[in-house]
Amino acid sequence: MSAHDVRAALRTEVRRCLDEHVDVRPYLVENGGEARIDKALWGTLTGQMGLAGLLVPEADGGSGAAVADLAVVFEELGAALAPVPMFSTAGLVLPVLRAVEKSEPVRDLLAGIASGSTVATLALHEADGRYSPEATSARAERDGTGWVLSGTKSFVTDAAAADVLVVPARVEAGIGLVAVPAADARTRTASGRSSSVRITTMTSLDLLRPLATVEFDRAPAQVLAGPDVALQLGSGLDIALILLAAEQVGGAQRCLDNAVSYAKNRVQFGRPIGSFQAIKHQLVDLLLEVELARSALTHAVRTADEYLQDPSPATAGALAEGASLARALCSETYTHVADEALHIHGGIGFTWEHDSHLYYRRAKAAQLLFGNPDEHRERLAVAAGL
Repeated sequence: MSAHDVRAALRTEVRRCLDEHVDVRPYLVENGGEARIDKALWGTLTGQMGLAGLLVPEADGGSGAAVADLAVVFEELGAALAPVPMFSTAGLVLPVLRAVEKSEPVRDLLAGIASGSTVATLALHEADGRYSPEATSARAERDGTGWVLSGTKSFVTDAAAADVLVVPARVEAGIGLVAVPAADARTRTASGRSSSVRITTMTSLDLLRPLATVEFDRAPAQVLAGPDVALQLGSGLDIALILLAAEQVGGAQRCLDNAVSYAKNRVQFGRPIGSFQAIKHQLVDLLLEVELARSALTHAVRTADEYLQDPSPATAGALAEGASLARALCSETYTHVADEALHIHGGIGFTWEHDSHLYYRRAKAAQLLFGNPDEHRERLAVAAGL
């Protein structure tokens, strides 16, 4: 069975599961309300299907699959707007852990993710929504025989559902990676001082991907890697960008499919609106955009797998270029396709009861997550030496 056939079968099974189980309405986060996940669906996707462990090496309890396999899963999750923390756990934390040196704490966390017993997220961004090693403000310091973390991170995805928060922080002379249990309670550190992790839900455009501000006040932490992981962390984040692009391609494809289906069935002036030339041309243009975005994604996925097979400055550079190219193109494609599909649906598409606005919200929010298209074009130009 070829790799293409395996991925086609994987896509079929994931789509079947999501079609049977996904109901997004009970999980909309409105007006700063409580963020929840579909625990039953999460259990099926992780415990039964093992999807969170696809990218985890077999030695650490995973499947040892390729980024190309996980990208298929993210396409389907994006198409369904599945209310599960797969992007945070397998799309953010997992690529970062794969890119750093495999310490014992890293292996333990990989095993927890692979089994589905651990929900993790990456607390990356500063208050301005950006991340760079130089601007990292969170700091880990020794406290007795352990470590404690202090600082604030913003725009953290699925923080309320996470068991573990993985945080880039200043560790001694450089940037390290630390893990903090996501317990919203006050405890005592080894020195007897109080500590806490405080998670505050932020108002988000995307009602199915809750964001939060996380405040660490001498929170007990475990150093995963460091203090010199900045370069490896960057490559891990590039793989995360590619998986987010896969989610965007899946969402764009679903918007297009929904628009085509509606155009075939909506009758106006005695004939389906899809028979009108203007609608035909519009849908064909959207199809071309989606296929172009998919091509950029395919190229980026290939650079990610090449990097994981042979981490080197050359493959890391190709990965950075591929990630930014895919992110810039897939972000704009998803936003445009979601917008046009909403308008093709007409008045019904603008109602709260219809799902069109949920896809548009996801498209706009994802477009700005981890850098907007202009920023990635600039990064692509720099990486290409232009």
